Amino acid sequence: MMDKKLRTNEEGSLLLSTFHLLLFISFLILSVTAIVNNQLMQLHQISQAYEAKALIEVSESLLKDRLVREEVEAATLYFSQGHVEIIKETDTDYSLVAHLTNHYTRRQMLRIEPEPNPKGILIIPEDSDTGDVFSTDENSSTGMSWESTGTLEVIETLTGNE
Repeated sequence: MMDKKLRTNEEGSLLLSTFHLLLFISFLILSVTAIVNNQLMQLHQISQAYEAKALIEVSESLLKDRLVREEVEAATLYFSQGHVEIIKETDTDYSLVAHLTNHYTRRQMLRIEPEPNPKGILIIPEDSDTGDVFSTDENSSTGMSWESTGTLEVIETLTGNE
């Protein structure tokens, strides 16, 4: 009679170990699925950040080219991936905000410092000696002027909608 009870207990342990194995495998599958999902979300966010950064860099280049010819207070540039708003904050600071079509937003501050203008330009006439050197400035009647492209300092801020 004792042998029968031992056999019954061994048969029940096989069912319990199978249940534990199935539980472990289901936990493993759920964990791998969560990891893959997070990796795909991170890849999507990185691609959005690169798209927004590319839009801002193109807008920055267009803004610098435009500033050589005229003053820009505010502008909006439209692209196939979204649009970039340019707003003049101060005399030297511009705010560039990229809005992608999927509602991702990236903001970057652009500082354009004008190069110092020279106080005067030396003009040496061909038929005179060095004692006859005189200088003129931008406002003189010779029509000379100094054009500055400025130096660039970029301050970057990242805001994203998930």
